Formats: sequence, C-alpha cells, structure tokens
Amino acid sequence: MKAFGFNQYGNSNVMEELNIPIPKIKPGEVLVKTTAFAINAFDIAVRNGQFRNNVTLLFPTILGTDGVGRIVKLGAGVHDYSIGDDVLARPGIGTYTEYFKVSVDHLGSRPSNYSPYEAAGLPLSGITAYNTLVHIAHVKQGQTVVILGSSGGVGSMLVQMAHALGLYVIGTDAESARETVLNLGASEFGAYDTERVSSKFKSMADILIDATNLGASIAGIQIIKPTGTYVSLTTLPKDRTLKPDVIYRQVIPRREYRDSDAFTTISLMIRNNQLHVPIDHLESFTLDGIRKGQSDVENGSPDGKVIVTL
Repeated sequence: MKAFGFNQYGNSNVMEELNIPIPKIKPGEVLVKTTAFAINAFDIAVRNGQFRNNVTLLFPTILGTDGVGRIVKLGAGVHDYSIGDDVLARPGIGTYTEYFKVSVDHLGSRPSNYSPYEAAGLPLSGITAYNTLVHIAHVKQGQTVVILGSSGGVGSMLVQMAHALGLYVIGTDAESARETVLNLGASEFGAYDTERVSSKFKSMADILIDATNLGASIAGIQIIKPTGTYVSLTTLPKDRTLKPDVIYRQVIPRREYRDSDAFTTISLMIRNNQLHVPIDHLESFTLDGIRKGQSDVENGSPDGKVIVTL
C-alpha cells in the first residue's frame, strides 16, 4: 500500500512516498481504510528529531497520530464494531497510509452528521482537550476557566468543551482571533498583543490552562486564583512563590485515560452541535500534498486544520 514517511530527520523535503505491506491485525484490533487524516504539529516535531534523545525510531518512520476511515477487517474479540463502520481513531502513529490498524481502546464511531474531513481534525486535539479538562483539571460546572492560546488546535477544542460542560470560559490569544474564540463559546476574550491580559483577568481563574506552544506564562500566574489549578500542555512555571498554594499540573498522557471514553463524550457533543473543527484547507494524498501541508503547519500559517484526503 502507499504510505508517506521519512528515513532521516529534517525538513518537509525528507518525506518520501513508500510502498509497504498492509498491516496485519491482532486480537482486539481493526483494520481501517483511511478516508482522511490531519497533519499535526506533533508530526513535525517527530520528523524534525525533537524526541530523538528520548525515543528511538525505526526507519522508515510512517507519520500520523490520528485519522478517520471505514473498518474493513475485524480482529478476534472485537464485538462493538462491524465491517463498514465509519470511525474516528487515534492509533498513535502510522496513519499517513491507505490502511492503518488500531486497537478498539483508541477507536470511536464517527457521528453521521459530521463530515469525514472535519472529523479527521478531531481525535488528537479532542482527546487531549477532554483529558485536560476531565482527568487533569477535574473541572466542575460553574467554574471559571481561562485558556491561554484559545484559538489553536487544542485551545479551540478546550473552549468548546469547557463551554459545553457548563464552565465560564475566558480565552486569550492574538487580537486577530477575538471573533473566532468568542464564536467558539468564550464569554470573554483578552488579546495579549493589544491588552494587558494579566491585569484584565487578575485572579479570576479557578482553572488556568496554558495551551500555548511555549508555556510557563507569567500572565498565567497573575490570572489564576490563589488556590486555583494551573494546567500546562507544555511547561509549568518554575517560580511559584507568588501563589504557592496553587495546584500545578502538567498534561501527560496515561494508560488509564481511555480514548474510547473520550470519543463517547466527543460524539455526544458533536450530535448536540457543540463541537466543530475549523479547517484551513485540504491537501491531496501525494508527496507534494504531504510536504506542502507539513510546511504550512510548521510555519504556523493555517487558520485551522490541514487535512489530507484519500
């Protein structure tokens, strides 16, 4: 089958078109014919070698953490899905392919009212947002949550999910994102490039979620309540003397966080028209399409997800 991967670290030009065998599934797994997948920032980090000192990759490495498609084969012991089902999946790696395999623990049904292209941009960012709110922040209805980086891939999911869960949502980002974030469900917005958001929302957050790329925001410390919960998708502040009673938590995936549980909640929100994925553009399942899509994501130019379609 046709696939895209790389044999050495580098920029998007190291991506190659490959011909590899269709995966063989094990008990508890299904084989999915790929319909579409998103190009995520994580793919770029892997390709650039950001994790080379922590994880040993076998070359060629096939990229792709998530995708959507139709089940074409069932492994032994799979009873909740049937051949022909349209699914959302987060196998973790290897979806830049015509077919991929995935455990049912990392699988969910694609609601019929959701386009496959929008669905393709959902699994990684949606599951991260769900785990952040439910398992790490332990949010409760009526709390005030401030989301830094609220227009990004995960940030936009956090805004919508927090709103659907009954929280009062405040988003911060560049001024150009104001209308987008408010339309996603935020009640208030602060623009870090035109306002002093640390003063505007001083000590307002029961929960502060830093979904920016850099993390460790000075503004976050000022925005969080003295006994609030500070959650970061990247780096936590080192100096915590200003508010020593704040609970600090970093988003780290754990085995007990089942993707299937997250997909159940995500599917309900989709059916209730509470969750949408902004799409910047579609790319073709070609070497040129993969390289261009990765370059766009790496340069930070997309206003939404870049989706590759088969």
